[in-house]
Amino acid sequence: MLHRQGWGQAIASAAPRANVETILDVLHASRCFQAIVSAEDVHRGKPDPEVFLIAATRLGVAPEHCIVVEDALHGVEAARSAGMKSIGVSQNGKNLPADIVVHSLDLLDENVFNTLLQDGASSSVTQFSPFHQ
Repeated sequence: MLHRQGWGQAIASAAPRANVETILDVLHASRCFQAIVSAEDVHRGKPDPEVFLIAATRLGVAPEHCIVVEDALHGVEAARSAGMKSIGVSQNGKNLPADIVVHSLDLLDENVFNTLLQDGASSSVTQFSPFHQ
């Protein structure tokens, strides 16, 4: 959906580049991402924001115009430290301090990304559940 809407997208992962590229190839998703930042590209792992800041630079986008999709606490913390909004994916119900938390990305309305960027800094966390579709 984001690719169809023209959003720039990057993978910012602690995994080795070969692993990331293999997964993208298997999913036939390589064309959806304009940048890949992997373990070989960073000196410090999450919760340090380095991986996300490099991804934003490679996309040519200011951090405040970026949204990170994360499933781990350290990733959400790294996004916040980078000055980026975050969407936490918590399939097991664990609480993530993201701007929006969902059990599945399928639950997101297609406008949530635009809304999240327009809202500015938010101190509240929005929880989406299967009951709020």
